[in-house]
Amino acid sequence: MKNLLSIFLISISLLLIGQKKYSTSEIFNTFPLGKASKVKIISYNTDFRGEFSLIPPPPNKKLDSIQLKEYYDNLKKPIKLIETISKENFKEIKESKTLNLAETLELSKLLFNTCGKFSSDLRETSMCFFPRNAILFYDEDDKVFDFLEICFECHRMQFFSEKATEVNGMCSNFYSKLEKYFQNKGLQTQYN
Repeated sequence: MKNLLSIFLISISLLLIGQKKYSTSEIFNTFPLGKASKVKIISYNTDFRGEFSLIPPPPNKKLDSIQLKEYYDNLKKPIKLIETISKENFKEIKESKTLNLAETLELSKLLFNTCGKFSSDLRETSMCFFPRNAILFYDEDDKVFDFLEICFECHRMQFFSEKATEVNGMCSNFYSKLEKYFQNKGLQTQYN
């Protein structure tokens, strides 16, 4: 009984002290990374404070309804990444960088091994989720098949696909390290 209690206590302390990390082969076999032929990081919506920005009044108050509609239709609005990808219209992506294999491995280790394999069920949720950055995963036909949107302001991220391997972002330094990675690659991460 004493041995069983000792084993139990050692197991619990190992779980609490050190999280198991993903090996390089495990990382490259996760979805979507295992299917990706190209990985790109992007920034967008950095010109907007939030999803619902204040709309400026028209410059000329004597416009008729057709001119007003045209004015408001031509105002720049925040993009929704899913719509941009489905239309294959990447003009509104502000900045992008295609990662080489070493950069992809560095990013993947950051995503999967910063906090370890096992996530806590304790989550803080903020309602702000207005992502300005994402990781795009391309297939061999150069089409985006999955993406991970990231909001550094509220410390949340969301994969498009439900099949994606969960990223454990529940440790204190995860988002600051990930944000620094994007910034070191020349991408904006906040409203400017």
